[in-house]
Amino acid sequence: MIVACSPSAEKLNNDGNDKFAEEAYLEALAAYQEAQIESPELAEPYYNAANALYREGAYPEALALIEQALSFAEEEALAESSHFNKGNIAYNTQAFEKAVADYSNALLLNPEDQDAKYNLELALQQLQQQQQEQQQQEQEQEQQQEQEQQQEQSQDGQGQEDEQQQEQSENGQQEEQNQDQQQEQSQDGQGQENEQQQEQQDQPQDSQQQEEQNQNGQGQPQDGQNQDQQQPSQMPQPGQRMTAEQARQLLAAIAENSETLQEKLGQMFVVPPIPPVQDW
Repeated sequence: MIVACSPSAEKLNNDGNDKFAEEAYLEALAAYQEAQIESPELAEPYYNAANALYREGAYPEALALIEQALSFAEEEALAESSHFNKGNIAYNTQAFEKAVADYSNALLLNPEDQDAKYNLELALQQLQQQQQEQQQQEQEQEQQQEQEQQQEQSQDGQGQEDEQQQEQSENGQQEEQNQDQQQEQSQDGQGQENEQQQEQQDQPQDSQQQEEQNQNGQGQPQDGQNQDQQQPSQMPQPGQRMTAEQARQLLAAIAENSETLQEKLGQMFVVPPIPPVQDW
């Protein structure tokens, strides 16, 4: 510990050193702060107060006081110790690059400082390990990003495949619907055709009845031959009187053919004994 030169500041600084030796760091810090008030231009109370804060783990506050001690330091030993302590703070906060610089500055002021050499080697090892870990983390992050990108692409491809399958399914459903519609139309057409056939089957009954009537002689004759065949049945039998209608039919038949009345009568009647003259 460095002792201040001012009489009042010297006493307060010494009281602080006694508390520091007893590991009463907060009481020592209070004495050092009173010494700073008595002699604000002195570097020693700032340096000693930084040591007390360092023991309490208050590294940022300790670093600030060390910077003040360096600004007021007139002795090379105090400056070399300040850089060494700065290196310790940087090392404990894992700022290994800064620790290497601080230990190097301490060795520039005192190349024989073995503690500074030892701490510098440790800081270099930790810095190299830290850089390797950072590179490994960066590689892992890149690999993770690549995996995430591949997973996203795979999900996108799966999504496209699902969309295609959905489209195919919808197309298949549409085809099924079209087939169902065609089948319904076909069934409707078949039903209409069956109805038409049924109607046609219903209609021939009347034709069949008509044909039966024609066969039975109840229908109308189809040609003149049938009329000629039916006319003899309408002619009077021998000895019967001819009606007016029978006479008109006979005259119409004579007008159509070149046969004489006598010939027509000869075809229609069996020659009987000559009857008496009949008045028409």
